[in-house]
Amino acid sequence: MRFVWAVVAFVLAAALIGAGIAQRTVFLGPDTATVRIDTPEEQPYTLIDAEVFRTHSGTQTLEVAGTERIYAAYGRTADMEAWLSDAPYNHVTLDDQGSAVTEVVQPDGDAEFEGRNPEGSDLWLEEYVAEGELSTRLQLPDGVSVLIASDGAAPAPADISIVWPISNATPWAGPLIVAGGLLLLLGVLLWILGIRHVRRSRGPRRKGPVLPPTEPIAVGVGRRRAAVAPAEPRKELTEGGDDTAPDADAAGDGDSGPRDDKGAEGRANRRALLSLPVLGLTAALVTGCSPDVWPQVTPTPTPSPSATVVTPENQQAPALTDVQAARIVEDIAATVAEADENRDLDLAGTRLDGVALAMREVNYRIREDVEDHPAPAAIAGEKVSIMLPQAFDEWPRTAMLIVEGEDPATPPNIMMIAQADPWSNYKVTTIASMEASAEVPELPPSWLGSPVVPPDSSFLSIAPQDLAAAYADVLGRGEESEFASLFDLEADTFRVAVEEKRAQTLESFNETGAETGSIEFGQEPGDSDPVALATLGSGAIVAVTVDEIETVKPTEDDAVIKLEGDRAISTLTGETTTGTGVRTTYTDQLFFAVPAPGSTERIRLLGYASGLRGAEILEEDE
Repeated sequence: MRFVWAVVAFVLAAALIGAGIAQRTVFLGPDTATVRIDTPEEQPYTLIDAEVFRTHSGTQTLEVAGTERIYAAYGRTADMEAWLSDAPYNHVTLDDQGSAVTEVVQPDGDAEFEGRNPEGSDLWLEEYVAEGELSTRLQLPDGVSVLIASDGAAPAPADISIVWPISNATPWAGPLIVAGGLLLLLGVLLWILGIRHVRRSRGPRRKGPVLPPTEPIAVGVGRRRAAVAPAEPRKELTEGGDDTAPDADAAGDGDSGPRDDKGAEGRANRRALLSLPVLGLTAALVTGCSPDVWPQVTPTPTPSPSATVVTPENQQAPALTDVQAARIVEDIAATVAEADENRDLDLAGTRLDGVALAMREVNYRIREDVEDHPAPAAIAGEKVSIMLPQAFDEWPRTAMLIVEGEDPATPPNIMMIAQADPWSNYKVTTIASMEASAEVPELPPSWLGSPVVPPDSSFLSIAPQDLAAAYADVLGRGEESEFASLFDLEADTFRVAVEEKRAQTLESFNETGAETGSIEFGQEPGDSDPVALATLGSGAIVAVTVDEIETVKPTEDDAVIKLEGDRAISTLTGETTTGTGVRTTYTDQLFFAVPAPGSTERIRLLGYASGLRGAEILEEDE
């Protein structure tokens, strides 16, 4: 019976091992899926819609060839369509059957498109440039599309493929092979036990011993004990009953006695050794398999509590992502640093606008004539620590950034950047250095963004359009200002610095010109529009500008104001003396945290920067 069970185990083992191996060979499916993009017409751009990349799950591999220079970028679908709104392009989408189809989109109007290089646009989340062939792995979420081009003028590459990995795991292959190996081992053991049993059952059959006849008892005399004659040694009879047959062991028959048992065991051991290669092959198949041949148990992650942020109804997507902001700030810092070194206003204008560019223009003019005049403070670009983008799908777009530099002792920059249209890059409009003790209010996460607060909003303790005038009044009148109660004056180091500077300027002026001239200090809202982004506490971060004005006039008819002592003012006015007076303007770029109305908090200054904005000679009647 042991042989029957051994054969059954061998058959089952062969079936299980064969089934496991077949799953990894004959029945193994493909490990990738590929979609080729056909573009029947040559266009400068090819836009592959987000849904095409989500035809299959998993990481996508984009493969492009067909031109010497290959450019690819991905970004929000709406942004890409806006960037292509004035250009012809191939648009790849999915039809009702789920197949990729291409249609040519032509712009409105009859103007001929002259081409535009997409490289370097701030709209893209990421971009790639290659020569001859491009292959990159992507994992695009819904709502993100890919733009393919050469240089924006030449036709876009036509050889485009998207490849997805397909899971061809066979989780039962490993268990089947292991189960087959165990059955094979069981069959070998049963076979050995069967052979052992057969060998033992073929030995001689022995009968019980025959007792010799009883000898007479010798009776002694007197008190002597009776002596019993010793018995003869016992003899074992053969099967025929002949007690004279030679002993089986003495005859040396190899098929009987202990020698017979040892021979059977030796042959069984040899068969066990012959089974080792089979078991080794099974072990090799199991150990050589990848994790795809085993059932995978994925542990359920334990959710961790996080702050709850409720998305306002109908709020649009944020204008920037963290990755975009980091790349934009890095480019802004490098571009402006190069412009500052070479006093290149055109280059600075590619990344600066508004009051930030106007301040650079004045500095460059002065440094053309005054070599030792200090350059503007460098713009930090190493790390974006806080980013608050406007949640807006149209243009212009705005974002507030706090950026740290390499030197931890240097205060971070706080800046407002704006993008005028889809074809423009973001530019810094207002920039300042953070106050050392500034506390930034709680902000929405960058993935949510924030709406822009209207200039005349009544949902703040003061409307953004009135903030500059109110603070200007505080600078002029201090605690006596009617707006003083709105501001946290104790933590306002800028106001203290302005007061100290004015006191020093007045003292210096009085040393030489107190009897022949006069000096007046004034302040007024700057000419830039306020920009405000809402915070979580129904407040806002507001950027404004304030102009500080110093007016120096002679008080006697024959008196003159000498300007050669201040070479910057002399350069801006083009004069070394004046008999009518001079007006000098310093512009302050200021960032405030403005609370909601009724809040117990006050308006706090977050950061400031001040610099010479201009100087002019007064007219006689001024």
